[in-house]
Amino acid sequence: MKNPFLSFYHVHNSKELLDIAFSRAMKSSAQVSKNAPILLKAKKKEFKRIKVAIEELVERILTTIKKVPIIDDLPDFYKELASLLVDVDELKLTLGKLNGILPILHKLGREYSKKLSQIEAPKDADRIRRAAFGRISSIIRKQNKNLEYLNSVRGRLREIPSIDDTLHCIVVAGYPNVGKSSFVREISTNKKIEVQEYPFTTKKLIMGHFDIERRFDKIKLQLLDTPGILDRPMSKRNNIELQAILALRLISDLIFFVFDPTPACGYSIDSQLDLFYEVKNNFTKEGKIQIVIIFNKMDLSSLNEIKYLRDKLGINENEYFLINALSGENLELLKELITKRYSTKE
Repeated sequence: MKNPFLSFYHVHNSKELLDIAFSRAMKSSAQVSKNAPILLKAKKKEFKRIKVAIEELVERILTTIKKVPIIDDLPDFYKELASLLVDVDELKLTLGKLNGILPILHKLGREYSKKLSQIEAPKDADRIRRAAFGRISSIIRKQNKNLEYLNSVRGRLREIPSIDDTLHCIVVAGYPNVGKSSFVREISTNKKIEVQEYPFTTKKLIMGHFDIERRFDKIKLQLLDTPGILDRPMSKRNNIELQAILALRLISDLIFFVFDPTPACGYSIDSQLDLFYEVKNNFTKEGKIQIVIIFNKMDLSSLNEIKYLRDKLGINENEYFLINALSGENLELLKELITKRYSTKE
């Protein structure tokens, strides 16, 4: 699914709401016979203005409330990130306060309609409408803090990336410059790469897709490169950053960890190993997520560099993939692994 908060549009503040409602109200016209008495015309005109103003406000406020998804009903990934970005209880309370003024506005409309019906002079119709607009303004202005809060919340929630929780997701991790982006680009079936924001990071998710043709259908996978997310030690993260990163566990079922055996990426083997074990311990400890080890830049790596990294990891030649992401060399082996793993899954 797409980020459920993308339909949470701009929330007008109290001044903007009142300007829109009153402008439309003053432009409205009541249908009345040309031969009707002046008093009736005045009543009809101002009744219509009050009615239009209230209807406009109620509709806009109600639309805003309905556009805010119920966080408790969202998939776990979106629920987790939303609860980190906003105080869910405060959001519910704010929406409740806005919803609470709707019957008050309707009651006010009935009250001033009754007053209009009782006037005996045409000039009193304008006075009644002005009084009604004054009361309406007072009610809406008292909600300005809530309206501005909703608009600020909206901006934060729209930062959550659109990740389809119904599709299998492969996360690509490793330090910067090890070749993760090239890997995602080359292995993706669709070369159109998506770039999306991720909360609490300064960089963006890079998303590719991998299609598997089966006998009777096709299955689509998501591949996520994680710059600014899974590319530096978790021990250096604050608590909220760490929780946001760990939310990726809720959508991941396979991790490709990319190493650079050469000094070219600018990070030592020990640093890369530390990050690898942090990712492994935090993401795979429950046994639901598998981690696949990849050595990139095979064209630049010496046999000694490859052996050194392999020995440090304590693995044999069958427990890692040696590739060149730029040229695509040996990527077919990883494509076969993906196809074999997911070809029988729903």
